[in-house]
Amino acid sequence: MKRITYSGGSIVTGSAITAALLEYTTTVADAENSVTVDIAVLEENGDVSVHTLLLSPASQFDVVDVGGMTDEEEAERFPVPVMPQVGISGTVESTADARATATDINDIMREIDDGLGQ
Repeated sequence: MKRITYSGGSIVTGSAITAALLEYTTTVADAENSVTVDIAVLEENGDVSVHTLLLSPASQFDVVDVGGMTDEEEAERFPVPVMPQVGISGTVESTADARATATDINDIMREIDDGLGQ
């Protein structure tokens, strides 16, 4: 278990969620983007609820270990969420126009590259 302290307070969640969150926050910062992520959080009364965190390049966390749960119980109560994709992603077209689209994109990129040299 980990306690994550941030500008608005602190939360307790699973170690695997914390590791994923810290790695993902770096990706968000590198992309100069903001996203929201839903994670399981241990409340003071022992219940688990879902909190939504806003992650951005300005996100800052302090993380410390918190005991009280076995690794198995922690993994069951705090599953690692699927993080939304950040930044630009490409897809592969399988239509007849795919070659023409790729050629158009390459031409545009070449024009941009040529323009940067001036």
